[in-house]
Amino acid sequence: MKGKKLKKVLIIGAGTMQIPVIEKCKELGYESIATDADKNAPGMQIADIALEINTLDKTATLDAAKKYKIDGIITTSDYPVRTVAYVCEQLGLKGLSEDAAKTCTNKYLLRENLSKHNIICPKYWKIKDLHEVTLIEKKLLYPLIVKPVDSSASRGVSKVSNYNQLETAVKEALVYSKSGDVIIEEFLEGPEYSVESLTQNGKTIVIAITEKTTDSSSSYFVEVRHIIPANITSREEKEVKSLVKKVIKSIGLNNCGTHTELKLTSKGPIIIEIGARLGGDYITSDLVPLSTDVNMLENIINISIGHKINTKITKRNYAGVQFVNSENYDSVKRHLEEISLKSGFVRSELKEYKKVELKSSLDRLGYYICTAKTRKKLLDLLNYKRNNL
Repeated sequence: MKGKKLKKVLIIGAGTMQIPVIEKCKELGYESIATDADKNAPGMQIADIALEINTLDKTATLDAAKKYKIDGIITTSDYPVRTVAYVCEQLGLKGLSEDAAKTCTNKYLLRENLSKHNIICPKYWKIKDLHEVTLIEKKLLYPLIVKPVDSSASRGVSKVSNYNQLETAVKEALVYSKSGDVIIEEFLEGPEYSVESLTQNGKTIVIAITEKTTDSSSSYFVEVRHIIPANITSREEKEVKSLVKKVIKSIGLNNCGTHTELKLTSKGPIIIEIGARLGGDYITSDLVPLSTDVNMLENIINISIGHKINTKITKRNYAGVQFVNSENYDSVKRHLEEISLKSGFVRSELKEYKKVELKSSLDRLGYYICTAKTRKKLLDLLNYKRNNL
């Protein structure tokens, strides 16, 4: 789908995860303008125009947007959505509002918004230092989740079961908090999922629900696998979609993609987080198109320039990504030799081995992506034999 004239799209961020959206812009015949604080970021090498600008620098980004007379602006990262919203409001471009961007990039503000609209959420407390913990300690019931209010990639997020662990977790979370605020919240029992949706001109369409797997033996919450579609009932699917649309409306999100994380609990689905951008971890760049044939990257680009999006699901396959870390590295390496030539194997990346604790998604050592007609066949491709078997 090519525009009648060369549209200019400003992409905030040029890291590895932004490469697919930069490539999609070029594929569509649009001019790609990428910004990043790192002039050597991989996306800077392939963009039509590369600008060395910090993704959080609203003023410099606005100046660049005016200079190049952009038609749209997007990001696939969390915090830069504030920059996107600012430029959209200043130039009258299609995109989310600054208020909505602030809510989605601050876990405490999100909890406050949910509470205001009578949407069930975990019990939560915001603190700035350990001294404040003693003031609320009698209200706390372990286990608890500790997280910076404004971090991404699961950095600084951990589960604690006693006060000593809480003290350590708060100190670590403060390191990753831009604002200096940490949120403590109750731990919710139940499987976790993420939801990919698109909102254009006030209409939200849920495209896919992703089944998430984390290491249950770890205190950290880094995903080790994603599968689409999620293995849930039609009733649960209906409840999830209804809740996501309700939350999007309550925040006032519009003309953007959203990535919502939630848990299915005994009380029904409960929102954990919502990002005003598409999901990372190859979910929207690979798994959604492989499973549904809906091109999420093309859609968010077209939302930004005011073109109509295509959300028609034309196939229903299974797709998954398995991540590699220090613990499963050798097993996965042997497994890849076995499945790399099989039908359904899509691609993989394996970095050089190093011993590192999996505390955030940045600690991963690779991944492989597969697709199949059935869930069983997909699991056959994803599952590897552990070292001790």
